[in-house]
Amino acid sequence: MDTRNKLSALRQALIRRKALEDQVRQAIEPIKPTLRFIAELQAIYQEVYGAESVAEISAEPAPEPMKQVKPKTKKEVLFTKPKVELPPNAKWQDLTLSFINSQDIEVKYGDTSIGKYTHEDLGFAQANTETHKPDRCWALLAVLAVAGNYEPKMVMNKDHLMKVCKAPKPNAVEKQKSDLSKGLRAAFGIQDEPFEKYSHETGYLPKFTLLPEKELRGDGELRHSGVVDFNDVIYQDD
Repeated sequence: MDTRNKLSALRQALIRRKALEDQVRQAIEPIKPTLRFIAELQAIYQEVYGAESVAEISAEPAPEPMKQVKPKTKKEVLFTKPKVELPPNAKWQDLTLSFINSQDIEVKYGDTSIGKYTHEDLGFAQANTETHKPDRCWALLAVLAVAGNYEPKMVMNKDHLMKVCKAPKPNAVEKQKSDLSKGLRAAFGIQDEPFEKYSHETGYLPKFTLLPEKELRGDGELRHSGVVDFNDVIYQDD
């Protein structure tokens, strides 16, 4: 093949490559906010909760908090004294949980402040660490708080949570959410399921109001990580 033909073949190859790159870019464009959000949320999750890997414990039962046995069934939850005293016949819809920092929350029922509690107070501490750091259920609660208050709002379905939590498969996410539900029912003494019925379109939606730390509310800027390289072409805006 002479030089002219080689150059012509190379030109055609580059044209095809550019066309393919343009197709990929156009396909990614609508989901850029989601990709950006997942990357930042994953960084926050690993920064704060990286000591406990979902992948390592996905097949294990939820850790025992402070030598207390976590309820395994709804019947057991029913006869467990709640850690937070709410009005009789309390409903999830009237409850507000507001993160103060990564380990403390404020609890309100209606317009009444019930108090401030640590993750240990509510039974969400790792039993296998001397400092009793927040466990994976608390981590999931924090992730859902950020996701629900991000603008534009992000749907935290199983696919997204697998990326954020680095879970090996969907049932690891389901197990984590199931343990969170049991823990919340035990902490607040409300026996109804604390989450709306799951769908891929809506993700995991709490029936209660869930707010992240104040600096993570409102404008869609996640400030706790600072480790995502937005010079990466996948995150660049045109």
